[in-house]
Amino acid sequence: MKRATSKDVAKLAGVSQTTVSFVMNNTPNVSLSEETRKKVLDAANQLQYIPNSFARGLKTSQSKLLGVFLPTMDNPYYPMLMQYIEKYTARLGYSVILCCTYRNPEREKTYLDLCEEKHMDGVIYLFTPNWMKRVVQLSHTIPVVLLSEKSDDIPLNTISLNGFRCGYLVAKYLLDLGHKSIAFLMSSVSSVSLTRTKRLEGIRSAIRDAGLPPETLQVFTAPLGDSGQSEAEAGYSIMEQLLKRKDITAVIGVNDLVAFGALSCVLNSEDKRVPQDVSICGFDNIYLTTMTRPKITTVSYCTEALCELAVDMVLKATGDSDVLKLASEPQLIVRESTGPAPGTSSQCVSS
Repeated sequence: MKRATSKDVAKLAGVSQTTVSFVMNNTPNVSLSEETRKKVLDAANQLQYIPNSFARGLKTSQSKLLGVFLPTMDNPYYPMLMQYIEKYTARLGYSVILCCTYRNPEREKTYLDLCEEKHMDGVIYLFTPNWMKRVVQLSHTIPVVLLSEKSDDIPLNTISLNGFRCGYLVAKYLLDLGHKSIAFLMSSVSSVSLTRTKRLEGIRSAIRDAGLPPETLQVFTAPLGDSGQSEAEAGYSIMEQLLKRKDITAVIGVNDLVAFGALSCVLNSEDKRVPQDVSICGFDNIYLTTMTRPKITTVSYCTEALCELAVDMVLKATGDSDVLKLASEPQLIVRESTGPAPGTSSQCVSS
């Protein structure tokens, strides 16, 4: 006979899994009616439900498991962060369950159910959750840390990747090189992406501060119908269209993969050169940026140290009501794919 889960108890009792967790763990400082507690306990008794931690005979409620949520495996940036996290947690005696959502909200919800069912000791999100209310509820029983973008509206411990500052650095650098017609290339995403929004805001802010009109920046997004294509393919296909134009002198990929696709397109063209005719840069500082010729200018902001800090924040959570908001400081890494705008002799000003 299949062993009952907290999901089964929640369904029978007519409550959420979070409520089941509150009752079964006798969580302090949580206000629940006696009627609700009785419903949960009666359902658990009827189903002969035994929490996983008890079934394993553990003396503590620690599962030694952490859930790490990431939106895709296609972009090498996320496997890089996973490697940092896994290496550190292994030294601490913890195991990691990789929860790759492939930007599918329903898949994300399934993994959230799993985190509750397995009584994980913590959850780390590498992107902004789609199920924000559910994640906030989960954080009342399981420590949650976002390694993503800071938002005052999100009541979760956050290590901000400072997308606004990243976008500002790149745009200011290109403007200092004399570029006055810049394209921002984005692959199609159907779910929430606060990081992309912040990067775009930073780019636009740098343009305003330079006293240039909003038309200095043009945004191009791969059609949503092409969501099956890789991010590099998205960058390549958008760049194919831009090559027909004469006005764009600089391209910013929403990430290094999109920038890599754009660069590949230009290198395969017959009449355009990088960086003499068009400058190309991205974000994330993945390994591909140093393997291309020319090497790609990018922004580095999420280091191994930040990943370790996210783990420490999860494991050392005290349950205090105060929410921590930390910010990283990104670094512009200038390489061979960017140069002065055509017809100018501008030199980069230190950012």
